[in-house]
Formats: sequence, C-alpha cells, structure tokens
Amino acid sequence: MGDRKRKPALGGGLDSLFGPDDLSEGHGSRDQENPGPSQAAEGGAGKPGARAIVLVLVAFVLGAALEFVLSEIKTRIAPGLPAATADERMPLSPAPPVPFGQIAPSSGSGGPPNPGAGNLPDTSDFSPPPPPEAFHDAALREKIHRHFPLTPGDIRLMKKAVEETQKAVHGPVPEGRAVSVRVSLDPGAVFPEIHLVPGIATTITVVDATGAPWPIEDLIVGNEKSFPVRRLSTPNGVVIEPKNNVGWTSLSLILAGRGTPAVLKLVDSDRLSDTRVTARIEGMGPNAVAPLFREPKPVVTSRILAYLDGIPPAQARSLIVRGTKDMEAWREGTRLFVRTHLDVLAPAWLETVSGPNGMKLYVFPPVSVITAAGEDGEMLTVELGEGDDDAGKG
Repeated sequence: MGDRKRKPALGGGLDSLFGPDDLSEGHGSRDQENPGPSQAAEGGAGKPGARAIVLVLVAFVLGAALEFVLSEIKTRIAPGLPAATADERMPLSPAPPVPFGQIAPSSGSGGPPNPGAGNLPDTSDFSPPPPPEAFHDAALREKIHRHFPLTPGDIRLMKKAVEETQKAVHGPVPEGRAVSVRVSLDPGAVFPEIHLVPGIATTITVVDATGAPWPIEDLIVGNEKSFPVRRLSTPNGVVIEPKNNVGWTSLSLILAGRGTPAVLKLVDSDRLSDTRVTARIEGMGPNAVAPLFREPKPVVTSRILAYLDGIPPAQARSLIVRGTKDMEAWREGTRLFVRTHLDVLAPAWLETVSGPNGMKLYVFPPVSVITAAGEDGEMLTVELGEGDDDAGKG
C-alpha cells in the first residue's frame, strides 16, 4: 500500500511539471491538484513518455559535461600532444610477438601498420635528461668557478710575480757582521762609521779599554725619525732600527763619569749590516778592575781589533789548533795572533787585548806550543801547526 501511494505522488509531480493543465492554466485550485478517478486515469497514460524525455535530457547533459572534463584533463596533462579526432580514436592493433634475441621492427621497417602512429610527435632527435649526478657535478663546478675564478696555475703565476717584485724591491740579502770599533775621546779624532740596513736591528755595546762595560747615562741622535734608538736592559747597550734606505746621522753617547760624549756616525746601507757593534773607549771606565801589576799599555789598532773580532786580514794564514776548541790562531809575518777565552800562561806574549764576553787576543813571536788554564783550572797544552783552518781542530 505504501508503494502504490508513493508512485502516484511521483507521477503527479512529473505531470505537474510537463502536464498540459499546468502549461495552460498555471496554478490551479485544490480541486485541480487532486483530480478525480477519471482524470487520474487519463493522466496515467502520459507518465511513461515524460519520464523518458527527462532521462534522455539528463543523460545528454551528463555526457556533454563528461566529455568536456576529459578534454580539459588531456589538455592540462599533455599540452604538447595534439588531440585525437573521432576518426583517430581507433584501437591500435597489437604488435606481433618478437622472438628472443631480436629487436622489434619499427613502424617504418615493414611491420604491421599502426593507424595512430602518424599523429605522434617525432622523437628521433629527443635526448634523455642528464642523470642527477651530472647535474650535481655541473652545479658544483659552476659554484667553484663563481667563488674561485682563478685556476691553481693562475694563482702560482701571481704568487711568483709578487715574489719577484718583492725581491726586486728589497734586493739581495745583506751581509751581517759583528765588529769592534775604537772610539777616541780626544779632540780631532775620526768618528767610526756604523753601517745599518732597514729591517735589521743593530746593537751597540760600550766597553772600556779593559773590556769592562761602560754605562751610558744619556744619548742623542741627530735624525730620530729615520734612526730611532732605544735603550737595552743592560746599562751599556742601545739598539738602532733604521727606517730609510738612504741617509746618515750621528749618535752621541754620554758615558758615566766622562763629560766628553762618544760619537758614532750612522750610515744607511743596502748590502752591509754591522749587526753587533762593540764600541771600545780608549780609557778606564767606572767598572774597570785595577790590575795587581801595571803592564805596558797596548796600542789597539784596527788590525788588532780585526783579530779580536775573528775577522783577520787576507794576508793572515790560519793554523791548526790541537788540544782545545776554544782557540783560534793566525800567523802574519813574524807575529802569531791567538784568540781565545782561556788564560794563557806560557810563553810570554808581546801584547794582549781584552774584548767583550771574556774574549782575549794574544800576540806572540812564532811558537808551536802554548800552555793555558781551562775553566776549571786544568792545565792545557795546545799545539799549533800549519794546514787548513779546520783540519785536526780539537
């Protein structure tokens, strides 16, 4: 009973939409909406036709919408491929089986015709994309080239050019030496020259005639800007650090207990550096030790100071020393010059001069054996002979 009541209601709804009464009369009264038995029988004959028309319209609309959606999807997914027409939408014939070990024939090699093959794009010139590793290598090389545009060869070439330029600017390595100069406080004396090289510090130590340090109370430099001078921790030393490649000035040292300053001439050089200078003052300083017996005052000449510094003249002949390593000996004419820290006991010497750090120079007549006292008081017998400088030493 429930199904029968619902079916007339549905049929009445369709008839109300497409029935002739609604098209001509519009909205009717309640009597027209509830027809009698004869009217219901007449309207029942038109219900199947109305339903068919509605179903056809709905199917047509749904089909058109579905075709539009599919075409949009194909266009968005593969925009480069041409859309197939209705005639081209034909099923492709299956390819014949290929025996094992053979290559399947292409469309132009005599195989079965493919109706849709003519509409596909030509992929003969298509190359596959590079693998991710190649892309990574290319990106890395580009990054390195961006931040480091120069190759290792370019960097080595630039470094070599900079080194050659610096060598040309600074020149060859200067010769450094340790020298002793004799400084006289008498009127008319010649001021000794000290050779300086920019970039190399030169130390000057002042000693008296006995080799004892002579304290410096004050100092005055003529060109302090180009030749800055500062005091050392020791009271008898100063250090000079020249700034210019060319120039000269004077250095005056005020010594303790003496009113007359010791004057040195400072000269710039590019090849010779007096790196360590011992300025020997001809006189007794405040720290000199008075000897127990007075010896003849030695005449200190530039030749004596050269032997004392270990730089003998070219005409001197070096001798072999056997018995100790703390001794050097040279022969020049009829004189024997011995440089050592030891105290020589025999034979009797002609002259002796003391230098800084306990170094002494003895002048003898030609002898071949010398007796000296070691640091611990031990007696040493030293033999001197002709030969090379370093043969048999020790």
